[in-house]
Amino acid sequence: MSLSVNELQQDAKLLTLEELQELNTFVVDRIKYERTRLAQKMKRQLFVGSKVSFEDNDGFTAHGKVVKIMRKYAKVDTGAAIWRVPLNRLAKVA
Repeated sequence: MSLSVNELQQDAKLLTLEELQELNTFVVDRIKYERTRLAQKMKRQLFVGSKVSFEDNDGFTAHGKVVKIMRKYAKVDTGAAIWRVPLNRLAKVA
């Protein structure tokens, strides 16, 4: 049975401080796991010269080519600058 976010929020109000800390640890670990999984999936799809897009610091979509692929990041040349972007934030452009 799947609970909605609102139901989870209501249930969290009844938890003790220790239970909230345990829940927080679980949620943070789950987020890290999902980000790592997405980064690994993207890393398998990328190679130097791949065209990618990502959201820059101002919220605009930037497009560029991959210059270097590292463990968790890729260097992307947008023409105006070279960005160091987390792999899980990249989207491959067809």
